Formats: sequence, structure tokens, C-alpha cells
Amino acid sequence: MEWIFALLILLFLYRRTTRAGDRLAELKPTGMLRSPLFYAQTALLCALLMLMFAPAYLPHEQSAVVVYLVALITVITALLFVRRALKWRYPI
Repeated sequence: MEWIFALLILLFLYRRTTRAGDRLAELKPTGMLRSPLFYAQTALLCALLMLMFAPAYLPHEQSAVVVYLVALITVITALLFVRRALKWRYPI
């Protein structure tokens, strides 16, 4: 039974990688991959990923949790604005 799940996961990952190559081929002529907005979005996604792993290391103090939540909301809001700006600048 496990091999069926492993096969499905491998097929899913293969499909994602082939589609990602097609998406990059679409974006390259537009110049979006060299855009400062694209770099900002990539940096914000990395920050969001770091914040997703951070709760395991937070101390159980109210101030630390509040700072964490404010940082999380700020990054998510910035990501939404950058995503909207990218869609407005590069309507693909």
C-alpha cells in the first residue's frame, strides 16, 4: 500500500517540475524574472517560510507571541501587495 502513495507523490512532483519549466519559459521573455518585484516576492516568501518554522522556538511569553504575530501579518500583507503589483505589471 505504501508504494502506491510513494508512486502518487513521485508523479505529483514530476508533474509540478514539468509545469514549472513551462511557467518559467513563459515568464522569461517578459523580463519578470529579473524584476525587483520578483526578487522582493522571493525574499518575502523566504521570510514567510522562516516565520512558519519559528513557533517551535518561541518562548511562552506574551510579548514574544505578539511580536511574532505582528511580523507574520506584516509579511503576509506585504506579499499580497507585491503579488498584486506583479499581476498589474505583468498581466500573464
